[in-house]
Amino acid sequence: MMLSSVLIVFLQLCSLQLIVDSRPTCRLQGDLVKSAHDQLRDLGGEFPIHCLPYNANISFPSSALTPAANHLQCGRVLSMVNESLWEAGQMFDDPDATFPTTWDEDKLDLFLSLQDRIMRGASCLSSGSSVLTPYFQSVAAVVKQQESSDCGWMALRRDLLLFLKSILQTHHSCFTWRSASNKRL
Repeated sequence: MMLSSVLIVFLQLCSLQLIVDSRPTCRLQGDLVKSAHDQLRDLGGEFPIHCLPYNANISFPSSALTPAANHLQCGRVLSMVNESLWEAGQMFDDPDATFPTTWDEDKLDLFLSLQDRIMRGASCLSSGSSVLTPYFQSVAAVVKQQESSDCGWMALRRDLLLFLKSILQTHHSCFTWRSASNKRL
């Protein structure tokens, strides 16, 4: 009887160790991701009503907003954050890009600096699943058209805000947090 109790405790400890070992060792800094979200939010301007017709061509994948919520999926969640910020960074780095005039340039520069820091810290993450590639191709197509460029940028901003907010709230524990309070959105 005593031996079976010891065996059960041992097996429980082993299973706990497997769970801990399955958590990703590479994590993104939640404070940086939250700061990037906040800078993006504060760029300025609400989504313009005249841009609503472009929503049909720009559809953020709903599967990106609701990845599985258990801790074993942290690697996938962090890869999607990495992928979304990398893809957005490619668009922001375009030398021909003209951003909406309603955007605060200082906040945009700060967002881009944070995005770059996050990407450097994410070098240990896998390259992602390319789930978001069709979305970013659609946004890029709208941004490249002179008459709809602002609408494309505003849609990208809106969707990144929604995505980052959702991920930070739902998968808060997947990130590394510097502050003791673990501030939430």
